[in-house]
Amino acid sequence: MPDSKDDNRPASPEEVLSQHEHAKGLYSGALSHMREVDELLTGVYEVPRDVRDMKGTTVAQPVLPRAIIERVRQMMAVQTAVARVIPSRAGDKEKDNATKKERWLSGALRRTKHESRRDPHRDALFWYLLRGRADYEVRLMPGFANTGLFPIQTFVDDPMSIFPVRGRRGVLWYTKEYTIYARELKRDLEAKNESADFLKQSDPNDEIPVVEYWDETYYAAVARIASEAKLLLSKKHDYGFVPLTEARCMDTPLASAEWASQSIIGPVVDHIKQVYILASKMATGVNLFYYPLLYGVSPNGQPIIVDPNNPGEVQPLAVGTKLEVIPVQVNSSVLQQLMGFFKSEINLMTLPETAFGAEPTNLQSGFAISQVLNAVASAVSDKLPQMELAMGDLYGFWLRLYRDFGVGTGMDFSVPFDYER
Repeated sequence: MPDSKDDNRPASPEEVLSQHEHAKGLYSGALSHMREVDELLTGVYEVPRDVRDMKGTTVAQPVLPRAIIERVRQMMAVQTAVARVIPSRAGDKEKDNATKKERWLSGALRRTKHESRRDPHRDALFWYLLRGRADYEVRLMPGFANTGLFPIQTFVDDPMSIFPVRGRRGVLWYTKEYTIYARELKRDLEAKNESADFLKQSDPNDEIPVVEYWDETYYAAVARIASEAKLLLSKKHDYGFVPLTEARCMDTPLASAEWASQSIIGPVVDHIKQVYILASKMATGVNLFYYPLLYGVSPNGQPIIVDPNNPGEVQPLAVGTKLEVIPVQVNSSVLQQLMGFFKSEINLMTLPETAFGAEPTNLQSGFAISQVLNAVASAVSDKLPQMELAMGDLYGFWLRLYRDFGVGTGMDFSVPFDYER
């Protein structure tokens, strides 16, 4: 930021974009790891072909990484978590106030789910396991006054688009990049009484790149129209806090964003690829040698090879031709041993196959099985504290916004209460 200013408010699109480039640059390594996980999930990686123009069964679209994510997601079950408000002092009145806040938070979550048709905690858990980070953002929507809509919006967007800059006491500021339809951007700006004249030349269905900047005091946004950057707004938001909290999966105390967190399958990306590459080699063996290879020599000495890829096709043979089966020995046992090594490494870093309901084949006692199940439960519970902290921060944001803007603003903060709790 320029030294001439006595605050951190971005005053130009260049300042916002400069902050964004700095923040995004901190995550270059982390983004690379996230893309590797994406390529694994979608099967966008090279599987060596053992036969030119190979046809038939292939194995390239892996199921295991998605299965690991979904199984841990099911076992963590954050959607069943309940908000607890601890009384700040002794006494029945303080306890009653805490209970009322808990009920309001429960109703606010229910109303958020109903209006957005999404569960923010379930979405956050997916990003947490896939990306290694989950980012909750809150927004106060003054434009929702007198509309009947809940004025606190909670966003749980892809962490690949959100770039927090952390200080010693948490997030100092962050930037976010995304695209938005021109018609939606126009509507949002008009709701804030901001000019949208620069969108007159844009088709309503054009996707406009936007970069946002947030700190504890200021909010700024820049839109890119063609090669021009337009400062949409830059002003105080009056929240009193940075409206972002994050949970970091497989967190470490390392300062580098590249290693501060990681996807649950991040350490075994290459291992999973190798398992499916080996499976593809075994599929090649099935394609080539499922039907026996036949060869023979005709009475006039002409060699004959029967095409195994067309077993139903009749091939003319000279009278007196003798056919023999070519004995093929596929090194499947070697492939299986190597595959077993990779699978054992995957089990060490993620979940053993027992977690998926598979019968344990190498455990001979009930005690050994219970030990494995305890290890599974421990691996899952180890991932919970970071999510719990982020969920607690989110509820704290909601309560602070309700406290500061819940009276005299025309915004509807009422929520359905569950009096049976």
